[in-house]
Amino acid sequence: YKRQYQRRVHGGMNPYDMRVKCAVPPLCYDFSNVAKYLKLPQVVDALGVKGHSWSDCNREVAIMFELSGDWMHNYQQMIPDQLNSGIRVLMYAGDQDYICNWLGNQAWVKALDWPHKAEFNSVALRNFTVDGKAAGSLRSSNGFSFLQVFEAGHMVPRDQPKNALAILNAFLANTL
Repeated sequence: YKRQYQRRVHGGMNPYDMRVKCAVPPLCYDFSNVAKYLKLPQVVDALGVKGHSWSDCNREVAIMFELSGDWMHNYQQMIPDQLNSGIRVLMYAGDQDYICNWLGNQAWVKALDWPHKAEFNSVALRNFTVDGKAAGSLRSSNGFSFLQVFEAGHMVPRDQPKNALAILNAFLANTL
């Protein structure tokens, strides 16, 4: 069923990265290396999880979150309060992500009602560069930043690890 759904809905492509086919439905990535790592005795001991096994997509756990009311909440209405309290916010999206695409994210970021909305929207886009190369397109004003990350899907750190680290470091250093 999962493969049939994936082929029908996404044409067999990975909705998290439009450049590639869906390799292992439903998440489309092969996470077997994570499972191997988490089974290493020293890792099991360090995490204190002896007697438990890892699953990259555990439906039972997901259902418990859903039934407790902790599932896909909309928190965007809290962002203006964070910004007004001096808490900086970075939203980023890979330009090859279909499921959480940068165009949709950019649209809600620009529509967000907050005191500096007009100022944020009037700021010119600029290149975010890493080692002299454009790694993304950045809009930033009054503690709020939106970054379209080039050549990245849903999992930016997986697709662009060097650039993702540079983004994190720039955010932490308040240089975005």
